[in-house]
Amino acid sequence: MAKYTTEVIEKLSELGFRDTFGREILEIGEMYPNTVVLAADLSDATRVTKFSEKFPNNFIQVGIAEQNMMSIASGLSLNGKMCFCATFASFATLRCCEQVRNDICYQNRNVKIIGIDSGVATGYLGVTHYGLEDIAVMRSISNLTVISPSDCLSLAKLLWEIVKYEGPVYIRLSGGKNIPIIYHEDYEFKIGESVALTEGKDVSIFATGLMVSEALEAASILRKRGIEVKVIDIHTIKPLDIKAIKKAAEETKLIVTVEEHNLTGGLGSAVAEVIAEQGVSSKLVRIGLPDKFISKFGSHKALLKRYGLTCSNIADKAINNL
Repeated sequence: MAKYTTEVIEKLSELGFRDTFGREILEIGEMYPNTVVLAADLSDATRVTKFSEKFPNNFIQVGIAEQNMMSIASGLSLNGKMCFCATFASFATLRCCEQVRNDICYQNRNVKIIGIDSGVATGYLGVTHYGLEDIAVMRSISNLTVISPSDCLSLAKLLWEIVKYEGPVYIRLSGGKNIPIIYHEDYEFKIGESVALTEGKDVSIFATGLMVSEALEAASILRKRGIEVKVIDIHTIKPLDIKAIKKAAEETKLIVTVEEHNLTGGLGSAVAEVIAEQGVSSKLVRIGLPDKFISKFGSHKALLKRYGLTCSNIADKAINNL
C-alpha cells in the first residue's frame, strides 16, 4: 500500500466513495490473493467491474440474489477466502438481514459488506433504495464491526485496516463524486478510535460519514459567534469510542450528534446510551433524518438541505440549545 500524497487524496475526492472503493479493491486483490468479490447485478454501480476483469477467477456475479450472495460469501470464507459483498446499503442490511446475522455474523465469518448509497444518496430512486436504517440494524448484530468513513482517504485507509481484521465488517458509503476532503494529509486510522478534528470547551459535535464536513463548517460558524467547538469524526460506529464520548460529555456543555440516518437507533442513539451508562450529564441534541418514510424525491444535496443536514442548521441547533 503506497503512501497517500496530497495529489492522490485530491484525486480520490474527485472520484467519490464508489470509485475509491473500486480503486482500492484492485490493490487489495493484488496483495491478498484470497480476496473474492461478489456482486448482485450491480458491478458497475459498485465499481467492481475492473476487479472482475483483472481477477475473473476471484469474482462471482450472483445476479439479483443478494441473500444468496451473503450465504455464498460465508461458505467461501470457511475455505480461507476474504470476501467483499457490494450492493446498495438498503439491500445489504434489510433484504439480507437474516443471512448477515445467521450465515456471516453468528459464525463470525471473514466477510466485508460494502453498502453504497446509504442515507438518501439515491435521490430520485425513492424510499425502497434509501438506506435510512442500516446503522440501527447492523450495530444490533453481534460480532459485526460497523464503519462509516467521512471522506475518501478515510475510506481507503479503513479498507486496508479491515483486511487485516479477521471477522465481519459493514462499511456504509454515501454521496457521489467530489466528496469534501476532511484529511488533507495521510493519516493512520484505527478501528474503534474516533478522531478529534477541532478542540473546544462549549460544544462537542459527533458526526459520521458526509456529515463530518458539515460539522466542521458548523464549527466555523459557531466560532465566529464566540462558541468553541470540538468536532469528532466517528468513523467506527461499532465498536464505539466510549472514552472519547465520556470525555467530551464531561468537558463541554452540549453534545450534538449528526448523521445521514434515521434518528432512531443510529449514532445519536448510540451516543445517548454511552452518556446514560457513564453517568455524565451533558445535554444531548440529535440531528438526523426524521423517523418516517421519506416520500420526497430530489437530488442528494436537495434532500439533505430539506431535512436539515446542513452546517447552518447544525449551528442553529447548537446555539438554541446552549
